[in-house]
Amino acid sequence: MFFTLVLLGSLYISTVNGWGATGHALVARIAQNTLTQEAQKFVQDHLPWYAKGDLSMLASWPDTILYPDTNPVEYLNWQWSKELHYVNTPDWACNYDRHRDCDWAGGQRCVDGSIQNYTNRLADISLDSTQRQEALRFLVHFIGDVHQPLHAGFTSDRGGNSIKGQFFGKATNLHSLWDTVMIERRISTDFQSDSSKYLAYLLNVMHTTYIRNISQWTKCPSNDESKYLACSTAWIDENSDLNCDHVYRNEQDQRMTISQQFKLSDIYFNTRMIFVEARLLQGGVRLGAVINKVVELQKHHHHPKKGHDQLCTGTMLLMAVILFQVVLAFLIVIYVAARRRNYRRPLAQMPGVFHSVKA
Repeated sequence: MFFTLVLLGSLYISTVNGWGATGHALVARIAQNTLTQEAQKFVQDHLPWYAKGDLSMLASWPDTILYPDTNPVEYLNWQWSKELHYVNTPDWACNYDRHRDCDWAGGQRCVDGSIQNYTNRLADISLDSTQRQEALRFLVHFIGDVHQPLHAGFTSDRGGNSIKGQFFGKATNLHSLWDTVMIERRISTDFQSDSSKYLAYLLNVMHTTYIRNISQWTKCPSNDESKYLACSTAWIDENSDLNCDHVYRNEQDQRMTISQQFKLSDIYFNTRMIFVEARLLQGGVRLGAVINKVVELQKHHHHPKKGHDQLCTGTMLLMAVILFQVVLAFLIVIYVAARRRNYRRPLAQMPGVFHSVKA
């Protein structure tokens, strides 16, 4: 039932969506299958109660908050987050440079910067629960976004949004084709329009075809500074390669541009769908790895080494003993001083029992 609702929700497509609602839900569900028990508990604690620990329930939240048809009251309050969903690279540069493409010395307002920011915020135990819940929602979505190749598309065509044409005779644009159209066609033609069956298929492929790739997917290049395995620069570079080699090329291997409408069908679908599914799996595996790493490092932060605990306990006990001895010595000094004072008082100041008796 949930996946049916998600599929219907994918009708709300915009220029910033990475995957549609179905794709984001799939990435989140794949990630959920890779979480440790501690991470599962962490996710449940950092989602609203009604989500019941299900990451996919709010995987599209950063998209739905942006538009009046899905967030009519507050959508204007979230317009600042639009540019955090993507990054544009120069046409056919075929590489990503965060200083050139994301203003890394300035605002870092692109999907690369947003992943780094919200990973750090999710791991920051000094932030309150509301801020960390928001960080988790954004992170789930943005790691999904960054694995849709056209979220690192070319500047002139706005990540494929301005390249228009037909797919199996239906009008679309290149960005929407990768966001939703190919995924929906795959589910409808091969999985009886049942997204849960497609998820089961993807998980099986992950544990068979790609089982040897998973460890490599979760490694960061040596020049990546993220301690939480959020290797967003490397992930965007993967998009650049895909865009130049496959995404922006039609069935005759010609470059697709704004100036000419495309006509795509079986050849494009059959040869590109393997990349769509690989990116869904990579996004899910990497999202799970990031959450696991955040929880692992947080656990070590909250639980120091046993030897350190024993040292702290012993030190506190010693300080308590010393304090007790100081207080006891102080009380003894007061008591002795009081005795001496009473002993030296004149007889005239002593109690009345010593008064002389009348004759």
